[in-house]
Amino acid sequence: MKLLLRYFVCGLTLVCLVTASLWGAKQLFSLSIATPSEPVKSGVELRLSVTVTNTSDRTIGFIRSPGLLPEEGYRYEIEVRDAGGHPAPSSAHMRDLKNKTTATFESNVARWLKPGESFVDEIDVTKFYDLSQPGKYTISVARPIPPAQNLGEGKVKSNSITVTVVQ
Repeated sequence: MKLLLRYFVCGLTLVCLVTASLWGAKQLFSLSIATPSEPVKSGVELRLSVTVTNTSDRTIGFIRSPGLLPEEGYRYEIEVRDAGGHPAPSSAHMRDLKNKTTATFESNVARWLKPGESFVDEIDVTKFYDLSQPGKYTISVARPIPPAQNLGEGKVKSNSITVTVVQ
């Protein structure tokens, strides 16, 4: 009986240590988006600022889109839901892309963030989603953990915001 109790206590201790290490695991970077200060008019472009902050203790490189006016929206997973929790419809641009053969390319342009540093990306949400119907929409973004830097796999998700679209 004592041996069984000892195994149980050791097992419980191991589970507690693993759980504590998972809860204490710090994200490598954070994503933060802010709610527009005023309602958005239906049919008007909705641009969000996404602040990326390196919360780790090492320098991290983030791949950038090349060009003078880079389109960083494709680097994020954007999620938009209506007040009922249903996904917002895709924009005409995204529907058009689904019917075309596209090529993938990799950029060799990167922005390197030291611990504590940040940068801001501008994302045109209406390029990806049709927000022409008035209502409240919940928006969040996620970005994959940069590959090839021995940082692990997965993605980091932002906070969620609510945007009101008016006629």
